[in-house]
Amino acid sequence: MASSNTVLRVAELDFDDIKVNLRNFLRSQSQFSDYDFEGSGLNILLDILAYNTHYMSYYLNMIGNEMFLDSATNRNSIVSHAKHLNYVPNSLRGATAIIDLEVVDDIGSSYSSFTLPAHTKFMSQQIDGVNYSFITMDSYTTTKNVVTQTFTFSNVHLLQGDYITYNVSVDSTNTKRRFTIPSSNVDTSTLVVTVQNSSLDSTLSTYSLADDTTQLTGNSKVYFLEEGDNGRYTIYFGDDYIGKNLIDGNVLKISYLDTDGQLANKANLFTLMDSVGSFPTITIIPKTAAYGGSDRDTNDKIKFLAPKFYTTQNRAVTKDDYGTLLLKDYPNVQTISVWGGEENDPIVYGKIFVSMKPKTGYVITEYEKDRIVNELIANRSILTVIPEIIDPDYLYFKFDVTVNYDSTLTSLDEASLKQVVKTTISNYNNTDLGNFNSTFRTSKLQNQIDSSEKSFLGSDLNIVAQKRIEPYLNETKNYTIDFNIPLLRGSYKDKLYSYPTFQVYDNQGITRDALIEETPLSYTGVDSIQVLNSGSGYTDSPTITITGDGTGATAKATVVNGKIVSIQVVNTGSDYTAAVVTISDSTGSGATATPTLSGQVATLRTYYIQSTTGEKIIINGNAGRINYSTGRINLYNFKPLSISTNPNYSSGVLTINVIPEEKTIHPLRNRLLTIDPEDPIAIQVTMENEA
Repeated sequence: MASSNTVLRVAELDFDDIKVNLRNFLRSQSQFSDYDFEGSGLNILLDILAYNTHYMSYYLNMIGNEMFLDSATNRNSIVSHAKHLNYVPNSLRGATAIIDLEVVDDIGSSYSSFTLPAHTKFMSQQIDGVNYSFITMDSYTTTKNVVTQTFTFSNVHLLQGDYITYNVSVDSTNTKRRFTIPSSNVDTSTLVVTVQNSSLDSTLSTYSLADDTTQLTGNSKVYFLEEGDNGRYTIYFGDDYIGKNLIDGNVLKISYLDTDGQLANKANLFTLMDSVGSFPTITIIPKTAAYGGSDRDTNDKIKFLAPKFYTTQNRAVTKDDYGTLLLKDYPNVQTISVWGGEENDPIVYGKIFVSMKPKTGYVITEYEKDRIVNELIANRSILTVIPEIIDPDYLYFKFDVTVNYDSTLTSLDEASLKQVVKTTISNYNNTDLGNFNSTFRTSKLQNQIDSSEKSFLGSDLNIVAQKRIEPYLNETKNYTIDFNIPLLRGSYKDKLYSYPTFQVYDNQGITRDALIEETPLSYTGVDSIQVLNSGSGYTDSPTITITGDGTGATAKATVVNGKIVSIQVVNTGSDYTAAVVTISDSTGSGATATPTLSGQVATLRTYYIQSTTGEKIIINGNAGRINYSTGRINLYNFKPLSISTNPNYSSGVLTINVIPEEKTIHPLRNRLLTIDPEDPIAIQVTMENEA
């Protein structure tokens, strides 16, 4: 026992602290009052005691951590805790590709129909030097086109992986009826479990994955699934009370895809590896590149989803339930947003809206949307709620950064300093943007840029927001582009612009390479005119005169039974801060009206640059409108003949670029704020040396 004035400090568990506490304790005892601890053999014993105490405290701490899901770090512990919450971690998922297959009957067969068998093997083109196996999981049957003598298989779904089947004889050595799948690369969504009565009786029974134990009886032919050691999955069976058990002599047949997960995403060219009958001429037409491949759940994902999945009880009632279930069942999702119809614009009661960004690409395919609604949601959603999946609303950012620096404070050259800035912005995009709950903060990004290199003295960060459309070619249509953020009123220099050029006819029918821009100061024009008194006795064409400090505004009146019922602005003009409307007519009198200045609305125009003189020629001075307060842009009667090809964006894409008015942009429903990593001109950096 310690003396009255010396105690062991049991809360200090660092090795050195433990040894010092033990030594001080011994020194406080009268038997060791003049003992030399440093040079004696007892010092070695103190080392051993300190090591032993330190080891024990470390391992007890680890054991304590592993006892709880939040603090566990060992995967086996995390999976075990998740099991108690009825959560089975997702395995790898094989990528899916869709093709059409045309088989020419050039041997004159008598077949009127033909079947493409299940498990027909295909090979993809190389991705990073590797070819990937794809197979059909189902069979496809089609009839012959007697005119072309072809069999056409439409929308054939190929899944990435190798098809594996193995049999296990059930006997008394496995009393718990647990069977480990030998591959750690299994796609558990493709598992097919069948039980043959015996080696002499070929009768087969198919067992399905149990998902609701409350519906099971002792005769339910189901199997259970869990992740075991080394990342391998184990299937097991019931006890004849909850699920039917196996009996000795049964032959268990397990089939599945052994897959490479997300590595095969984007595969788009395929070669048939198996023969299809004896037909030599076969054409494969890709319809969608491979998508949906994903890796197994990470430890962090299990810890995040397991409690939420337990809360949902495999039912979708609240909007959070939808998000949790889709993240569990559709692991290709990077981020998801769910909102009710009462939160939508416009309000739509009785609906739930879901938007998902896949881990690869920008949007999920229409086929996947249908599958999610019909398979993953339909059986879990309450009857009165209609789910609808919509694409993310991408708002891209572009940056023009000027950085002041002192070259005497760094060994990096200007090119390397520019790369530091680009890397900082890219890291900000990866950590702070790209999710539906992301908020863009100019001040935070600028602070990160300024502190990213010791030689940086300060920076000027100019931001452009960008939306993209793919207009119909050779069709006259109106387009609405919603930025849903307040926009800066454009000047002669900083204003809305489009990229790349698109081809349209000018007033003489000549094809021009055109662009869209905001008409400078057009927001200072007259937006509308309100009739205050309709008067009487007016002819069909009274004169409407608009006077004020601006120029160019014109309007015309509509007369019914001698009364002016409305006045339409024909030309908004510009530079108005005040205006007066005068109505004159040879016979009528008494009508009065007042103008409303634009302020929040401006005009868009199309133009081209004369190649010989460099002059800007206006094609259409009223091509659309921009509302600065709502961020809504309208294009009127837009009919591009084609969109110019360019190295920065996909074919057929037209970008609309504006300057946001606010420096902080918040999330909104399916809005997704991001910097496009595939846009080579998204980040422009200028370095100014002040040394």
